[in-house]
Amino acid sequence: MNIELLLQLHPPKGTLLHYLKWILSNPIPRIPLYEAVGYVGGVTKVLWHREGQFQTQMFIMPPNYIIPEHTHPNVDSFEVYLGGQISFSHSGYFVIKENTFNKTTITGENVGNWSIVQVNHNDKHGGVIGEHGGVFLSVQKWLNGVKPHCVACDYEGQTMNQQHLESVKYGEATCNFPYSIADAASKEVL
Repeated sequence: MNIELLLQLHPPKGTLLHYLKWILSNPIPRIPLYEAVGYVGGVTKVLWHREGQFQTQMFIMPPNYIIPEHTHPNVDSFEVYLGGQISFSHSGYFVIKENTFNKTTITGENVGNWSIVQVNHNDKHGGVIGEHGGVFLSVQKWLNGVKPHCVACDYEGQTMNQQHLESVKYGEATCNFPYSIADAASKEVL
């Protein structure tokens, strides 16, 4: 088998950054037979790819949704903005703001597509989804020998809602729903 074809079929071993580059250079998903699609807290999750300790999930967010600040104790990740209206926060501040994506290409695509935020396992982060919803990829490396599963179930902090709280497997989670924008970025409000 040709080495270039082999690299297209399987991600390189190594760092999360290598895996991110592989995912972005091979945009056609490798969706598995099992656990392909599911829901957590009213959010649609699509298992885009999983191999060893690496995993990529697509999250399709409903309109007018708040993701409170939280961490994932067993996951380092890159969050990749794909489209829609999403303001991502990191360390209490909005680092990707939905209002910066108000320009579109001639075909209607958002010019901010593929913006990336690095989130380590101890980094607080969150988000606010606008009235038209949003979509992002979570490109992950799982740590501490924990087998990859839904990243929303490896969670410390305020969950998105009670249903989400009931799905948390690892971490100290609570629920104080409903939330405001300040719950997604405690140091900066849009």
